[in-house]
Amino acid sequence: MKNGTLKLVCTTAILFTTSLSVSAHSQLAFVNPDSQRASTDEEARTRRSRGATIFVFHTDEFWLNLHHFLYVLGRAENKERDRSREAVLAAPVDQERGFEKLSDTDRKIWSAAVASYADGTSKKDLVFDDPLPALTNALARAGDGKSLTEIDSAVAEILQRAAPIYRRAWWKEQQEANRKWSKAIQALVDRHGTSVLAFITNAYKLQWPAAGFPVHVSAYSNWAGAYSTSGNLLVMSSLAPGNQEAYGLETIFHEGMHQWDEQVFAALREQAIKLNKFFPRGVSHSLIFFTAGEAVRRVVPGHVPYAEKFGVWQRGLGPMKVALEETWQPYLDGRGTRDEAFAALITRTAIDPPKK
Repeated sequence: MKNGTLKLVCTTAILFTTSLSVSAHSQLAFVNPDSQRASTDEEARTRRSRGATIFVFHTDEFWLNLHHFLYVLGRAENKERDRSREAVLAAPVDQERGFEKLSDTDRKIWSAAVASYADGTSKKDLVFDDPLPALTNALARAGDGKSLTEIDSAVAEILQRAAPIYRRAWWKEQQEANRKWSKAIQALVDRHGTSVLAFITNAYKLQWPAAGFPVHVSAYSNWAGAYSTSGNLLVMSSLAPGNQEAYGLETIFHEGMHQWDEQVFAALREQAIKLNKFFPRGVSHSLIFFTAGEAVRRVVPGHVPYAEKFGVWQRGLGPMKVALEETWQPYLDGRGTRDEAFAALITRTAIDPPKK
């Protein structure tokens, strides 16, 4: 769940050749990790002393919540495979409960809005497929305002017709869920956030934004219960079972780390170029699962990292977990440099290019 354009690149194996070295080096967006170490350590100390912001929660964004609710209901109507994922499984049941508050006319209007989403917007991926990342950003900016001038007129019309019905049947409860969740996660961030942030910035040698990341809280989001996309936009589902308590803390940092994808991708690519190898699918995402999970495990007694608890490694990433335990875990424990660990990880997982 990360920047849409980059994520598309990361989901396919990319062949690296020596001729690409100049391009790869020119696109590196960070300084030497050794010189970066001092700045990330200093940043962590400064945040602790000032009580600086790590996340800024937005819980009352009406249009964003309506959009996500229609989106997951549309995917359920289309019988998409992800409709059975835990983060969205309850949405149709939630819809039926709201129907009890509505007249037959309102039900028809609402059902037409869901059908319109099912026929269009819900067929797209919120992270990968344009124009949905831009739409998400625009709806976040719209808040609970009366105007939707920034978005496509056809989508705006669907949302505006559904809006008064959503307010009557669902919004109050979903807004309350957003506020309750944000309060609970903020308490965990207040208690553990600086330690988790120090761990991940020290590991990645990258900086967190001084003002913190905005977190847009929505009752539903997508099948994963959270995603990160362009514009430093993090979306978290307040109702997703996998986002509760310490898992909410881990996931919110996980999504923030996706905003580093471009820099991490470039650093990993540099190592692949040296080997003239394919860049394995899933490396950077697996790094996030592993690192965020380890960061929270170290501050929350008994915490089982998200990827272990919810079977992520069993969904095709098992070999990557083994490679990370062999190459990345020693680095997290204080041995070697970041780029040495990246080099070892790529060497361990690299794929030979196809023969011509």
